[in-house]
Amino acid sequence: MIKRLTFLGITCMFSMIICGQTNDSITHTLLVADYDYTCHTSDADGKNKDVCYGITLQVAQNIACTMGQKRHNGENDKSEQLLYVPTTWQNYPQGKITSVETIPPYRYLTAEKMTETSWTLYAERDTICNQPCQKATGEYGGRAWTVWFAESLPTRFGPWRLNGLPGLIMRAVSNDGIHCFECRKVEAVKETVTYSVPGDAVKCTRNKFVKLRNSLFGNPNYVSNPTYYIKAAELESVTVMGGTVMLGNAPIDMKPAKFQPLDY
Repeated sequence: MIKRLTFLGITCMFSMIICGQTNDSITHTLLVADYDYTCHTSDADGKNKDVCYGITLQVAQNIACTMGQKRHNGENDKSEQLLYVPTTWQNYPQGKITSVETIPPYRYLTAEKMTETSWTLYAERDTICNQPCQKATGEYGGRAWTVWFAESLPTRFGPWRLNGLPGLIMRAVSNDGIHCFECRKVEAVKETVTYSVPGDAVKCTRNKFVKLRNSLFGNPNYVSNPTYYIKAAELESVTVMGGTVMLGNAPIDMKPAKFQPLDY
């Protein structure tokens, strides 16, 4: 196991980005939507625990970006970083989904071809944020999803990496009940969409990153010892800042919940 994970890490490391921080303004929004994300999981003692945080979806004409709500609001708060909330761009660069995500001590830039999910539409209706919505089901990232979309908000995008419907995805629930995105506010707002990538990000294919992330965070040792996979030499550089354990630029959640991957 250790040899296999080390190989995956080395494979990704060969694509280390050595240039400075990328911080490009790429377009302007038509809509901005805030969602509550909830993951039903358990703690180190096996007790039920919900991991919750807010995300913001910026929707432009042909591009969308999902990020932590606090990051979007410019708040200097470590909570989203401790939960390793990704930033994801749909259809940027064109035809791709790119994402910046963290596996301490590294941050990764992943990319994959953007493909629209094949959805089955139903006659069932609901109202979310005062918007009439229609039900649809489909599969993405190895999970089955039930979603509700609003044709009155014409865009093919939704939160995270979900897309491909004739209206904004307002609610998305994995069919196992573990993951839920629920829109709580949507506004017609014009603001800048920025493509921001850390200069030290490791460039990696999406498949390799997901395999590495799920292997490390999905290991039973992770909940009780979240630094189990980190080399001893790297741990020597650990610092404590304001009660937060930092490994380089990456904060470490020392009491993580059981990992529940959004995609496989």
